[in-house]
Amino acid sequence: MSRASWGKRILAVFGVTLVVLSSTYFYLISPHHSSAPPDSAEGLLDRADTLAWGNRWADAQPLYARAQHLFDAQKQRSKALYAEVSQVPPDESGSVPGKIFQLTQDLGSPAAQEAETRLRILTIRGMLETNYDAGQARSTWEEVKALALKQRHFELASRAEGEQGIAAFILGDTDTAKKQVVRAWGLSKVEHDPAATVRYASVFGAGLVQLRRYKEALTPLDQAIKIAESNPALAYPTIAVYAKIDALAGLKQYDSALALANASLSRLQGTIYEQHKAQVYISRGSINRERGEWNAAIPDYKQAVTISEKTDNYRGVTDAGGLLAQAYEHTGDLTAALGAIDAAIAANTHIADELYLVPRNLAIKAEITEKMGHAQEADTLYRKSVALVDEMIQHAATTNIERYLLAEMSDVYSGYFASLCAQKHYNEALQMLEKVRGRIETEALEHHTSQPVHAPTPEERELTELNVALINTDDPARREALTSAIYNTELRISPSALTQQTIAHPVRLSELQRSLSANALLIEYVLAEPNSYAFAITRETVTPYRLPSKSVIEADANRYRKEIHDQKEDRALAQHLFSELLQPIKQYSEKTDLVIVPDGSLHLLPFSALADSSAYVLKTHTVDVAPSSTVYELLSRRSESREAVAMPYIGVAAWTQPADTRNPVLRAINGPQRSQLIPLPDSKKEVETIAGDLPHPSTILLGADATESRFKQVSMESTEVVHLALHGYADLDYPDRSALVFAPEQPTSAEDGLLQVREIRGLHLKAKLVTLSACNTGVGPVGETGVSNLVNAFIEAGADSVVSTLWELEDHSTEHLMTQFYGKLANHERKVDALRAAQLELLDKGVPPYYWASFQVVGDPNGTI
Repeated sequence: MSRASWGKRILAVFGVTLVVLSSTYFYLISPHHSSAPPDSAEGLLDRADTLAWGNRWADAQPLYARAQHLFDAQKQRSKALYAEVSQVPPDESGSVPGKIFQLTQDLGSPAAQEAETRLRILTIRGMLETNYDAGQARSTWEEVKALALKQRHFELASRAEGEQGIAAFILGDTDTAKKQVVRAWGLSKVEHDPAATVRYASVFGAGLVQLRRYKEALTPLDQAIKIAESNPALAYPTIAVYAKIDALAGLKQYDSALALANASLSRLQGTIYEQHKAQVYISRGSINRERGEWNAAIPDYKQAVTISEKTDNYRGVTDAGGLLAQAYEHTGDLTAALGAIDAAIAANTHIADELYLVPRNLAIKAEITEKMGHAQEADTLYRKSVALVDEMIQHAATTNIERYLLAEMSDVYSGYFASLCAQKHYNEALQMLEKVRGRIETEALEHHTSQPVHAPTPEERELTELNVALINTDDPARREALTSAIYNTELRISPSALTQQTIAHPVRLSELQRSLSANALLIEYVLAEPNSYAFAITRETVTPYRLPSKSVIEADANRYRKEIHDQKEDRALAQHLFSELLQPIKQYSEKTDLVIVPDGSLHLLPFSALADSSAYVLKTHTVDVAPSSTVYELLSRRSESREAVAMPYIGVAAWTQPADTRNPVLRAINGPQRSQLIPLPDSKKEVETIAGDLPHPSTILLGADATESRFKQVSMESTEVVHLALHGYADLDYPDRSALVFAPEQPTSAEDGLLQVREIRGLHLKAKLVTLSACNTGVGPVGETGVSNLVNAFIEAGADSVVSTLWELEDHSTEHLMTQFYGKLANHERKVDALRAAQLELLDKGVPPYYWASFQVVGDPNGTI
């Protein structure tokens, strides 16, 4: 099946969001500007159109009704029909399909042949279709755009393009959708059309919320709310407000989210905006769900289902019904849960092209039926669910879309994993996890070298100029303006398309076991509610272990990481986490090499700093981290096949000036900002000492020579070790901006000195080891599919393993630890053994975990240099 045909079949990443977006009708016909008396038919129509242009449909409706009556009396049937259909959008009662059918019938009437009336009917039909049939909506909006241009309604044409983008979101064509919505958003500013600016800023923000980029979403959402509040001619910004409720809840600002939801519901009482009410009920129910207050969530979900059923809003029934079923399940009412999920699945048959919610609902039903003792039925449901998700992912147009789908659908896989473990089908259980874990990295490992390096696009060159300007200014207002310009430019950069090649199947259990050494224990964690799991695998055994809930583990892990970051030594908490994560695993005491495949916040937890009753894990075990079991096995095989290279070492240290008065010197910036790029005097000694330990020839880039352009040039050669002793910047809100900071470039350079995540993925490295001797290189936004960070980007680019850090580092102790690490490597010790030995030296001196636990090996642990 082609991607184009698939796009017509799925409700992709933004589908759920459109329950909000399309339920808020948006007036798209430019208002009349006649000089008729205000109470005449023409005058009433003029006043009503002005109100509707600002989305004030409730205020416009009675004026349209009076105008219709007067036009009928005057036998002006075309204008009467214009006024009649204009009363449809504010009425959210009744059947949406019935309204669409009637509008289609109206288009065939003689009264609809007048251009303005025909344009009005098409526009209103497009509004309704967006919430009912996105494929037809896309076609209708194309017709609206063409007719609007013919009638010289240029603002309407711009808005129609934005509405095409919303329909494209629903259909899975997110690349086209992004371009159309962003273009409509930009044109609205040029055309001084604040209603459209509010609409498309809201739409874009709501899309970001659906992708769980909550903090980023608040910028366009707050912009939309601010514009609407400052312009009395505009309606209440419903899309922005409802999306902001969900964004605040996503940021765990529950009290603020609940207050906004309650205020919205209070405002809607007594109005005809039924679908608006349904959406707020879903949002408020989900706030209580996130708080674990399931009984409080049930009435809100039930209200949303009831309203959606009354209005034939099948998408609303499908969404709210699935959430209601989960709430009933968590309160133990399995009969009610089964009834709710069956109703949700049945509603989805009325919108058969929109499959986005189907896998989730099938998995929910599988959970319920399994708890009711129907294991075979549950297995069938899980298989159907996983098959649908697999097909969606395989036909995703870009890696970003794939990553979003993986995150959204991960619960489907983890639920089936738990079910398969209960049945002792361990090979299938592993494959369920591996279909979602590390998938992006797996594809990069298999096909990265076939992706050509491209010359910078105009947008990428513009982004370089903006980054340079941002680095070079400390002025807050100037930085805010540049940050906004960077954001807008990034929106115009299209993500790289996925390779068309077929990806390999996830690793089989037998293959994974063969890749493990005799002393290795691989533990793949699955954080879930109400129980998490540890899947422990050795050469000889495979055992699943049930652990505490995700919320409990993540709260403890985050607390311990904060304690370490504050340079405290909390042995009690270290032992408590050990008892949660490692003590239940009997193979732990039998093996000495740990391979950890983390989940959720465990990506940021230093396992070497957990402790049993007598010692830290580091005293008895090596620790390696892998994005997934499949990636671990692929890297192990690739590392074994690496040939000797002519240039063993590339070392880079840009900030080598003598130290200033700040003490200690940290390899961290909050910027990027030139004034924060303080000297790292020990970095020069670090890279030169390492060069003395490793075989020659080597390439060392120091000071002004350590530019991004020079590094990109020399890194194209095969090498054994790449060591980057630089400032690092982890951007948790915009992960693709996370970067290593090189020396300033010449003004004519095409580079900005920031080697960002998006650029690293495009490198073609051939390196056994990349060491990121910088700050926060292992930190990124934590999601179900892993951490989006510099480390994973280097693995995708071709590194067998990466030594990275989990928090900011002090320059002098970093230089000492790195020197010890490479000294061990020079004696042909395994990478993971060499790092452990360097860390142990600090531990044995009584140094707290802050100074040694930050470092970790990610990828292949076993190769020697």
